[in-house]
Amino acid sequence: MGRRKFIGQIGAGMTASLLPYTGLSFSPSYLRETGADILRFGIVTDVHKDLIPDANERLEKFIDKAQRENVDFIIQLGDFCMGDSKNNDFLSIWESFKGLKYHVLGNHDMDKNSKREMLDFWGMPKTYYSYDFQGIHFIVLDANFLYQDGKFTDYDKANFYVDSKIRTFINEEQIEWFKGDLEETKLPTIIFSHQSLWHYEWGVKNRLALQRIMESQSEKIICCMNGHNHIDFHRHQNGIDYIEVNSMSYQWMGDKYTSTKHFPEQYYREYGSLPHIAPYKDPLYAFATVDLKGHMLIEGVKSDWVSPSPAEMGMPNGIYGLEYSATMSDYKIKF
Repeated sequence: MGRRKFIGQIGAGMTASLLPYTGLSFSPSYLRETGADILRFGIVTDVHKDLIPDANERLEKFIDKAQRENVDFIIQLGDFCMGDSKNNDFLSIWESFKGLKYHVLGNHDMDKNSKREMLDFWGMPKTYYSYDFQGIHFIVLDANFLYQDGKFTDYDKANFYVDSKIRTFINEEQIEWFKGDLEETKLPTIIFSHQSLWHYEWGVKNRLALQRIMESQSEKIICCMNGHNHIDFHRHQNGIDYIEVNSMSYQWMGDKYTSTKHFPEQYYREYGSLPHIAPYKDPLYAFATVDLKGHMLIEGVKSDWVSPSPAEMGMPNGIYGLEYSATMSDYKIKF
């Protein structure tokens, strides 16, 4: 017997969670027993504690909401904070959540540290891993590798600031592990990564190898979720749904568009990159609800820009898959 899978964008922000949705994609069914158990988890990404002065306050709002929502676990999808003692207060906010907590390594988390140092600082078991929770399988990937002359090299203390063609790879050993892990599980699966497994410009360079593996087992996969790009975006391709989770904090404007009006003046002396940052008024994040009858609801937060917005400064909005916004959309998925 078969069943269809679809994803619908049902609005921008939690207030839209009861609106009707339109099916966007379909794939074959995955056969499994159904049940009534409900799993709920919180997702945040790209907080960038080391770049933005109000990261603590933003994370506190997410943790407070996660506690009140009584979610089963929370996960951050990378670019969280560097392994520096000055970030202990920030990390203690994360640790204050009473449930389970999971980490994904982001590229900027190794701006000053090695992967080993970050694992120790966060209390993260491995750079890539999987776990089962209430009938759902979760896979966490690490795309923080350079690849040159046939050799994979871990990101380590900002060594990835090189030619973009040789960075953002997943190493062969991990790909083989991923293939075996996905083949072995009999559970519906959600895949987390910092960098996109789909995005044509800012995604994992050897993503086609991962896509072939996933497409061969697409009946198992609920969706892939990533951060990194600071965009609110969905793409369906060959039976797989890819969801970009927007940054909790800001949009990066680059060198051409700058402002020193978003924060008090003293912060611009402390945070050198701050003129290039267009912050959101409210922290963006999402909560996902999954039930074993085959439904997943992602509820995002809608905010606005701290003035002046990128548009007010003349920054173009970008093309398909690169558009910026102060929003994390809502989605419904049937699997």
